[in-house]
Amino acid sequence: MERKEAIIVDVPSDVYQQIAAKAVRYALISVGFTYNRMEKEVIMTRIENIAKGKIAEGLFSYYCESVDIGPDFDACTTPFWMPDQRDFLWYDGEWDIKNNFITCSDSDFDTLDFTSLPALIPNKFDGDQWSKRNDQYHKKSRFTAYLFTFMRLKPEDKKFVKIFLTEDQLQFIAETGTRLGPAYHGRMPFEEGWFFEQLNERGGAFRFSLSYYPEFIITASANARYWSLFENTSVHDESVYQYYGSSPWYHKSETILRFLNGILVTRIRNKTCPVALLPAFSMIVEKYKA
Repeated sequence: MERKEAIIVDVPSDVYQQIAAKAVRYALISVGFTYNRMEKEVIMTRIENIAKGKIAEGLFSYYCESVDIGPDFDACTTPFWMPDQRDFLWYDGEWDIKNNFITCSDSDFDTLDFTSLPALIPNKFDGDQWSKRNDQYHKKSRFTAYLFTFMRLKPEDKKFVKIFLTEDQLQFIAETGTRLGPAYHGRMPFEEGWFFEQLNERGGAFRFSLSYYPEFIITASANARYWSLFENTSVHDESVYQYYGSSPWYHKSETILRFLNGILVTRIRNKTCPVALLPAFSMIVEKYKA
């Protein structure tokens, strides 16, 4: 793809707030059943991370409505206690959104070549998302695909969403997760209404705030045709793409990889491909609407 093919989604602030409210609500009730990929031991950090991921999904859904391309999100919706499978069905395929956060100033963002960003698919262990790239969960789908999106954080305020909970509320959420845990796959463990009633009794209705509204960037996508372009990147792997471009694409330290001099940082092994080598999602949208 080319830089001009990237999509920066313009989202009104009131819509952004509505998306965030739904995302925070989902994060609170689902955190106890969610795999801790980043090994975040502090439950508030995990809640915030889930909420940020759900905000990205909501922003993409808003974009789809604004351009009238009609993907099916409902078919992929799973209950709060069950693991996600795919994010949406569209164009005869089932899709996952792979969203990552980039950190750069206003001036750097204005000149950033989005095609230099990395398309990342977690490959931390056998059975991680990369190993499931070809698994199909829906009978009417003909292929699987990943969509690579990014949200831009400001260096002076990376924690744009803040959730306010009492110690009693955090303890209740932690105890619920400990008792039932991420391996729970039976019937609904409790009613959603009961959960939020219990939460309210321990400190009132949950509150959150957004200090700003991060830009949402839609870049490229990939299906089986492009899997061969993806290579493992981590501090322990051979540096296949390390010198992609005119300067080192990423730098290694003892525990992390810093892409583009720290615009994007990751601690886990990913299957990785430069966005530039993949087809732009905007081109697929044009083809779909033609």
